[in-house]
Amino acid sequence: MQNNRDTDKIKNKKKIGAGHIALIIGLALLAAALIGALAFQNYWNKEKERETFLDGTTINGSDVSGKTPEEVTEALAEQCKDFSVEIDENGTAVLTGTASQFGYTPDTQALSEKLQDALKAQTSDFARMMQLKRTGESLTETMSWAFDESTFDSFVQSANFSVPRTATQDPELTQSDDGTYTVTDGSKGNEVDDTALQSFVKEQIDQAVANGTEESGVTMTLPDSVYTSADPDESLKTSLQQEADEKNKAAVLDKYQNMSVTYEFGTQTEVLDANTIMGWLSVADDGSITVDQDAVSSYVSDLASKYNTRYIARTFTATDGEEISFSAGSVEYGYTIDQDAECKQLTADIETDEPVSREPEYIQTNDYGNPLYLGREGTDDLNGTYVEVDISSQHIWFYKNGTLVVDSDCVTGDASKGFDTEIGIFPLAYKESPSVLTGQNANGNDYETKVSFWMPFFEGEGLHDATWRSAFGGDIYKTNGSHGCVNLPYDTAEKIYDNIDAGTAIVIHE
Repeated sequence: MQNNRDTDKIKNKKKIGAGHIALIIGLALLAAALIGALAFQNYWNKEKERETFLDGTTINGSDVSGKTPEEVTEALAEQCKDFSVEIDENGTAVLTGTASQFGYTPDTQALSEKLQDALKAQTSDFARMMQLKRTGESLTETMSWAFDESTFDSFVQSANFSVPRTATQDPELTQSDDGTYTVTDGSKGNEVDDTALQSFVKEQIDQAVANGTEESGVTMTLPDSVYTSADPDESLKTSLQQEADEKNKAAVLDKYQNMSVTYEFGTQTEVLDANTIMGWLSVADDGSITVDQDAVSSYVSDLASKYNTRYIARTFTATDGEEISFSAGSVEYGYTIDQDAECKQLTADIETDEPVSREPEYIQTNDYGNPLYLGREGTDDLNGTYVEVDISSQHIWFYKNGTLVVDSDCVTGDASKGFDTEIGIFPLAYKESPSVLTGQNANGNDYETKVSFWMPFFEGEGLHDATWRSAFGGDIYKTNGSHGCVNLPYDTAEKIYDNIDAGTAIVIHE
């Protein structure tokens, strides 16, 4: 019985010893677990509070392992370019500058905050952190830009544009150096609403920054929406052009205030005055002058009616005081205004707008080139110089400038043989000394007669010396007259020849 108790005691002691050991081991394991848990917690807590990026971390391609967000922010800020901004207008850069001039500077605080968040994200999850430690992490961060509105508004103003701002210009009436009025075209201004400009520019820069394209520069073209200038009022052109035309016409006509054409008839004159001339003028819109040709023609016609003397019936006061009438057809001496030529010349004179003094355009010579007149004083185309032959009295007178040079008996054409001297007023064709006269006698025989002084006036008839005659005057011409010429004593013929000029009137009457 004693042995069993001892045996039981021994067994109980063994049981107690084994239990203690198990307890100790359990306690040890628990302690180890607690220590491990505390160590893990301590490590995890330390990693969650780390201030540098995990090894193997790159940002924007740069290794930032072990660097703080502040260090990375500083490095990225140094790499950040102060990008350029250009505002174009009609193909021309009107405002350029750097981002900082436009009020944009790197926002290091915002970037630092983003990097802080990125660092926290690396250690926010243990499993992810452990994975990143094995694989590393590649991050991309764009630079944030701080915006200074005051700097932006001060710089982005149309007043700073390289191309000046101009207001819309409506069409205007202008006067050039030569006094001509013209209408200038209107032009649209380029004035800009600065508020709309700033809104547009900021939108363009912000969009480039958001897209990450700012580093290559931001270029923009001004849209129509920023302009405030209205279109020019082109409707003014019509009234302005009318005003310009009127002023130009008035200016042209003003040049004619002193215009006149003075026609000279010896010392007597006929004046076409400015008022009359201006009534004939039409001024085109371009300032060119048109002269009323009907008015010119009418005026010249009236001038011719007053001053033409050739082929105009007239009365001549003979030396003896008798009034001799000549029919128009018998008056070959005198003045005839060449109306076509005069109209052209008068028009040309008027167009010069300068005063003119001159004789009219006359028909000056006959078909043979011989003069048709000598001189005049007003409507008097003899003007005291002429040769008068009175067939009835067979006498000749030569007056020059109102003074009798010579008078003498003469012999005119033989009336009995049909050689009557032509009645009329004729211009002296020319004079020749000596000369040979040729013709036919009444019997048809030719003759040649030498004379010293030959002065023809009508179809082979002329004044000449007749030295073969011993007597002049009386009734000689009735039966022994000339072939139509006026035969003169030698001295008389010589005196007339020496003092007469071609074109002098030869007045033949009965």
